[in-house]
Amino acid sequence: MNKSIIKEIINNSIAEEVQIEPGDSLISINGSTINDILEYKYLITDEYLFIVLEKRNGDIWELEIDKDYDEDLGLIFENSIIDDARGCQNKCIFCFIDQLPKGLRKSLYFKDDDTRLSFLQGNYVTLTNMNEEDIQRVIKYRISPINISIHTTNPDLRKRMLNNKRAGNVMETIKSLAEAELTMNM
Repeated sequence: MNKSIIKEIINNSIAEEVQIEPGDSLISINGSTINDILEYKYLITDEYLFIVLEKRNGDIWELEIDKDYDEDLGLIFENSIIDDARGCQNKCIFCFIDQLPKGLRKSLYFKDDDTRLSFLQGNYVTLTNMNEEDIQRVIKYRISPINISIHTTNPDLRKRMLNNKRAGNVMETIKSLAEAELTMNM
């Protein structure tokens, strides 16, 4: 499923000028596929963009765009982060979502643990969903600030509290982010 479907075009934007339309799908920018909104925002900062787009009718368009460094294209995607949000894999002994009563709206029961949502919406993450590639991506794209839910730095206690064998290495991840001079709120 293509997740980069365009929902809306901002009036008087570059996208409107080059006839991008709702229902079109963004395939790539300057040869890079778009995995999520942060990658999209990073890639559109170039002053020259070579965009590959699939139109609603299946035609492939290649667009060359010259723009200012900080100028937005004017695209709003059907899925605001383009990718699916990452759910929490922990079974924390203190999880407030697990303590919610039954019968509430479904969205209240989704436990996110997504650094993109931490950056975009201020959500807190445990960092247990991140592998080395994810950490390097956060560093590359300068995703900061990141709000981190720690609870304890004792590796064994943290594994027990979060009920996740991968939870014990939080200090290594924090050290990598600190060395990259990223802001972290804990």
